[in-house]
Amino acid sequence: MALNRVASVVTGAAVAATALTATALGADAALASAPQASQHAAKPAKVKESHVTGDAWVNFPGDTEYPYRRFIVDAHGAPWRYEGKKMVMGDAHGTIKLNHFSPDKPGGPSVDHWFTIKVDYLMATGPTAVVSGIWQTDQQPANQKRANLTFYQSPLGHKYDRMGFSWGVVDARCQQMGTGPAPFSPASPGPYGHWLKGYTIKEAPLPIRTDFVQPDAPADCTFKDPA
Repeated sequence: MALNRVASVVTGAAVAATALTATALGADAALASAPQASQHAAKPAKVKESHVTGDAWVNFPGDTEYPYRRFIVDAHGAPWRYEGKKMVMGDAHGTIKLNHFSPDKPGGPSVDHWFTIKVDYLMATGPTAVVSGIWQTDQQPANQKRANLTFYQSPLGHKYDRMGFSWGVVDARCQQMGTGPAPFSPASPGPYGHWLKGYTIKEAPLPIRTDFVQPDAPADCTFKDPA
């Protein structure tokens, strides 16, 4: 009887140990398979290029009489690209449309005056961005063809967005790519009292490499308008 009890205890212990081992192995297998499952999970697509998009009226503090400006932005790209090993400044595309709401003559009614800037440069980081481009009009002198603009997407909401531009309170002559001013103009409901959607900024990793040739120097500028 004693031997039978011992045998029974030993047999029960063995069965329990076997079950415990199986459970542990099952847990290990589950843990081992978990990383593999996560490796096959869908990964968010990498952003290939930065962008600034949106539409807002802003209040330009340098023009107390007719302060309203509207900027419609559709800019995408990067500050530079590489051609072989040569760095080339400007690798962006898109447009900025500007509406200067002002009268055609002093004292007259304010009307829409639309202008277009063709984008060729964009650098974005966090909630800020600098966008550069060329005026698509013959009204600018030759050494004021470039326009630089800055944008700030506020974490408080689009009513607190801001932007700045390289004319009005900044010397517009001989502007170089990416040299935008601080975003000095706050978003506004504009002349019609309606808030627009504001600006959205999305950054992408900068195209950085170590084995490159420096870009060419920008064209010389005399700071004189053509005769």
